[in-house]
Amino acid sequence: MNTNYYCVILAGGIGSRLWPSSRQQHPKQFIDFLGCGESLLQSTYRRFARFIDPDNIVVMSHQQYADLVRQQLPELPADNLLLEPMRRNTVPSVAWASIEIKRRNADACMVVTPSDQMISRTELFEQDIVRGLDYVAQHERMLVMGIGPTRPATNYGYVQMGDCVQGDDIFRVQSFTEKPERQFAEMFLESKEFLWNTGLFVSKVSTFIGSVERMANPFVEMLEDAENGLQKGDDVMPLVEDSFAKCPNVSLEQGILEKTDGVDVMLARFGWSDIGTWDALYDVLPKAQQGNVVMAPQAMLYDCKDCIVKLPAGKVAVVQGLDDYVIVEEGNVLVICKKDDQSALRKFVNDVQMNVGEEFV
Repeated sequence: MNTNYYCVILAGGIGSRLWPSSRQQHPKQFIDFLGCGESLLQSTYRRFARFIDPDNIVVMSHQQYADLVRQQLPELPADNLLLEPMRRNTVPSVAWASIEIKRRNADACMVVTPSDQMISRTELFEQDIVRGLDYVAQHERMLVMGIGPTRPATNYGYVQMGDCVQGDDIFRVQSFTEKPERQFAEMFLESKEFLWNTGLFVSKVSTFIGSVERMANPFVEMLEDAENGLQKGDDVMPLVEDSFAKCPNVSLEQGILEKTDGVDVMLARFGWSDIGTWDALYDVLPKAQQGNVVMAPQAMLYDCKDCIVKLPAGKVAVVQGLDDYVIVEEGNVLVICKKDDQSALRKFVNDVQMNVGEEFV
């Protein structure tokens, strides 16, 4: 294992697109949605621990989930759990992780990963990630991992490939597009110029911090304050809280990657699926009769097609005449809605939160 290589696992989200199974008190990264005996977070950690020193794996989560992370990853060193004081999307989280890693190793390279993915062909995954780390170690570039699209998905981000810069699989990034309309997704698929953005991001830590510092925005002040404070031995958490409060709520792609020309994309070879929505979860799980996914041993479906059903143990459901529906019960909530209508699900979550109460979301 290369001791300069680090991994940052992002595990602080609420996962509202998988509501009601994913709840504020127990979100999706801590749930075994794939029936493999491990939560999504545990599977992600084990996947990287195969080829990255566990002492170099950092988990970034929200302070609300500190106990959950420690319960699920008891082997994680205490200093490797960084807890966000508030939710500000991924830029301040990755910036904080970068500063912490740089304090330990100025020559470090890192791979930043979501915790809600299913990866197949794990040997190719290891080879591609290590090659990506080798690439950024040798070049002052940042690298995103892309997958060739197989359908015009509207719930994924896309990366447009520019000129080829190494081998036949590393390209300059031409553009980013986040969750396009159907007609554009179809155009992207037909053009063969676009890849799905996996959310896996690779960079030398110093390269990433340098890119942030060149942005004329609050991230510069955050980095300067944090680095100066840490060098002086200040208490870390008040500094982090102040820095997060100054930062807008913006993703890594929107806040950094779209605003710099120092980004490349690798056409990865491993199998990849985002587990962020019921529609995406449906795609990766085994199907029963009529294309239904039944995660409930006592569910009976009649004239139903392409549905996903998930119930607690001991519950019985009888469902008739539904196509492309989600039927999910968790705790005090039952949801029955169209499987691929994510905007409607977000509205349902907001309406329940406002009109019924926080305990239902």
